[in-house]
Amino acid sequence: LQGARVWIPDRAEVWRAAEITRGYKEGDAVLHLRLEDGSALAYPIELHLPPLCNPDCLSGANDLVALSHLHEPAVLHS
Repeated sequence: LQGARVWIPDRAEVWRAAEITRGYKEGDAVLHLRLEDGSALAYPIELHLPPLCNPDCLSGANDLVALSHLHEPAVLHS
């Protein structure tokens, strides 16, 4: 999972993209992320992992069916 991009909830922007900077193992309490502005974040994992970002080539897709991951942040981003 290191290097994968995920969406995390944000009060101001609703969803923010972030990159996983450290491998995740089942049972870990936090996910280590780097936000797009370069800042580091230890994101607490409560019930489930955050949703994955779609590949850059699908960014702004006109047809939502083309998205690899179809969830709220992916739809809003497109």
